[in-house]
Amino acid sequence: MIFLTYNDSYSGIYKSQVIDVCSFFEKEFSCKTRLVALVSIRNYSEQRRLIKSNCKNSIILPMFPKAQFWKLNTFSLFFVCLFTGEKKIWARGPFACNMALSFKKPGLVKKVIFDARGAYKAELTEYQVVQNDTVKKSIAEIEEKALAKSHAQLAVSEKLVEWWKTQYNFTSEKIVIVPCTLSESFITQLPGEEKIKELRTNLGFKESDIILAYSGSSAGWQSFQLVDEFLFSTFSKNENYKLIFLSNKIPNQSKTFKQYADRIVTKWVKPDEVKNILYAADYGLLIREKSITNKVASPVKFAEYLACGLNVIISEEIGDFTDFVRQHHCGSILNNNTSFSKITYAEKQKNNKLSLTNFSKQSPALRKAYSLLLAD
Repeated sequence: MIFLTYNDSYSGIYKSQVIDVCSFFEKEFSCKTRLVALVSIRNYSEQRRLIKSNCKNSIILPMFPKAQFWKLNTFSLFFVCLFTGEKKIWARGPFACNMALSFKKPGLVKKVIFDARGAYKAELTEYQVVQNDTVKKSIAEIEEKALAKSHAQLAVSEKLVEWWKTQYNFTSEKIVIVPCTLSESFITQLPGEEKIKELRTNLGFKESDIILAYSGSSAGWQSFQLVDEFLFSTFSKNENYKLIFLSNKIPNQSKTFKQYADRIVTKWVKPDEVKNILYAADYGLLIREKSITNKVASPVKFAEYLACGLNVIISEEIGDFTDFVRQHHCGSILNNNTSFSKITYAEKQKNNKLSLTNFSKQSPALRKAYSLLLAD
């Protein structure tokens, strides 16, 4: 099987949701999986090096320049299919899916699985992910074709399926829900209580500190302005509130960073090292604005926060996860009166178990979901 990605750059997300998945298919289902990545020609060499170093059995090809010419990449895929002889394509995103579907009618490809990571029409409209007007005007048609013509569909949330039904009147008996899953580095038991205390001390925190963590970027859908407002208000109430900021860029306009810089520890580390810092925190922040993109999303940070034992402070209407917090009592739904206290080691253990049970690829429910998609 070919696992096809288009215009995705290597990152922690790519590692956990693409490379780890390919490895999982081979180990757990004996499904030989060849990753084929179409990447930007501007940083082709670097992307090839990064992806190849993590997935040796992969084919990395440069994309044709400019978003409006995405269909030209079908020619590259044609030769890959001829070379590998593979008849099944797992396509990540609607553009990859439409490329794969081009070979359905002539019989070069027998099965196409649409791996849908979100509501693409909404994402391009709300956050200007693609600047080209031609692509923006055609994205609904591209997305609808991917849904209608693919043999099976993976949705990252129940809310995404609801959006498909509303937007495209789309229903299918072959839709499977698989939320963003944990990378292999997060599939681990918590360190002991004394080790966590040591990690907190090494980061410069006191026993009485209540530590919040933000892990992510300042991209539009991350809604950092809302995060900043929450942090500024929270920090003004109690000097024991501290922040671990895991990002490669400090927002220039952040009031919190300007006023409370001495209460913030900023780190930018390799994906495999993130957990060793998150263990020290009490709460993970998942605060985002109300948008369709966020309403159907499945942020992998949610699962990672829980795996590290953190309670999650989450906004309303974040995919299926806001309801998950309500159901499992593993955090707080954001409101103006929310207050927090340091969480216990027993709570951390509960959260870790909850994450491994629900977001590990090896969990029985998700393993069954993957097997349904891979079945011929």
